[in-house]
Amino acid sequence: MAKPNIVLFFIDDLGWADIGVNGSTFYETPHIDKLANGGVNFTNSYSANPVCSPTRAALMTGKAPQRVGITQWVRQPSEIHLKSEEVTLAEVLQKHGYVTGYIGKWHIGEKDDQMPSAQGFSWMKAVNRAGQPASYYFPFNNTKKKKSRGSYWDVPDLEGGKEGDYLTDSITDFAIEFIDENKGKGKPFYLNLAHYAVHTPIQPPKELVAKYTAKRKKMYGDSKTPTSIQRYGTMSRERQDHIGYAAMMENLDMNVGRVVDHLEKNDLLENTILIFTSDNGGHCNNKVGGMTCNRPLKSGKGWTYEGGIRVPHIVSWKGKISPRVSDVPAITMDHFPTLLEMAGLPLENDHHLDGKSLKSAMMGEKNAALDDRFLAWTYPHKHGSGHLPSHAIRKDGWKLIRSESGVKYEIYHLLDDVGASKNLAAENSQKVAELDALLTNWTKETTPRTPLFI
Repeated sequence: MAKPNIVLFFIDDLGWADIGVNGSTFYETPHIDKLANGGVNFTNSYSANPVCSPTRAALMTGKAPQRVGITQWVRQPSEIHLKSEEVTLAEVLQKHGYVTGYIGKWHIGEKDDQMPSAQGFSWMKAVNRAGQPASYYFPFNNTKKKKSRGSYWDVPDLEGGKEGDYLTDSITDFAIEFIDENKGKGKPFYLNLAHYAVHTPIQPPKELVAKYTAKRKKMYGDSKTPTSIQRYGTMSRERQDHIGYAAMMENLDMNVGRVVDHLEKNDLLENTILIFTSDNGGHCNNKVGGMTCNRPLKSGKGWTYEGGIRVPHIVSWKGKISPRVSDVPAITMDHFPTLLEMAGLPLENDHHLDGKSLKSAMMGEKNAALDDRFLAWTYPHKHGSGHLPSHAIRKDGWKLIRSESGVKYEIYHLLDDVGASKNLAAENSQKVAELDALLTNWTKETTPRTPLFI
């Protein structure tokens, strides 16, 4: 049997609740929902970190972010990057005959020898040197910032475009180009399609703005967007009603559909594994409230509450995976061993140290090792959303958050209180102590002796 192709949609700042299948009614995501309804929708899946760069490093390596020394988003210019000695998923797949391609946001290295092309990807397009685009509109740069950081944000390889070109569309054009270049050549391909959307700047396709202006009016009239005061006095958006964000979501969804349709038209869909996921929770928190709302989850990007780390996770493989919803706990590092096992390749246990294969869950098989596992996070940094250093662990439906400021311990039973509305620490001191000890040991085990990036 031929090895399957792999297309991994890795979306920026997309919240768990931003897609229809997970409850959104304001955003329209029919193509993503179709993927979920035809595959496995992991409802308890998490990013490795509440911000982008650490999660992206975890995706590539199968290791907890602190193992590779990236625990904060990488500012530019910076000496922080994914080290060349780390073995990536792309390098392993390449070793087994895969053609590997990377399109879009990288954000774990900015120099030529730190780019995807130096980490196992033979084909690379539209990878800038920062963590967001200067603009979603052609020419995808910001001349006002050229004298400072603008050049870092400019998106390359799109110089031949025209006025009116939209970045998410153009990146998808590259994906189709990659598929066309590699179909029928007797080698499987792995494409990491890392859209910049829906990260700021919020610049929607102009043709969709009127639609969502009218939809907001119909659903909510002239009412002001509700917000709530969160920990440390930050504001959180309490309703999905941002017109620009909704328009960007629909465009993203349409482009996911373009890739899937192209695979189907070329008779590739039945031999292609499709993964759709995100690097962290939706951006709902800042001094005035963010762009999206993650309810019923609490908080968002930059926080270790559920809204900051629970993310969409959909796997589809036509004819090979039966549709199901899985509540098995999963995390970013799992993609590495999962894809190896699904492709019929040997695991690389010396590399993907912190990931577990989810193949059994996809097949509906019972796996005690997955059901009984714990997931943990360390984010020892301040964040622009208002977050102050914290650490968290989830096990058996319980979630402990240990903060370095203010209230030290919060514990929630997620099965009863997914919105983290009631801190049960006072009446569950034994559970707090148990999870705290587990979290401490995990942090020591996975943290190198060298100082972490601050």
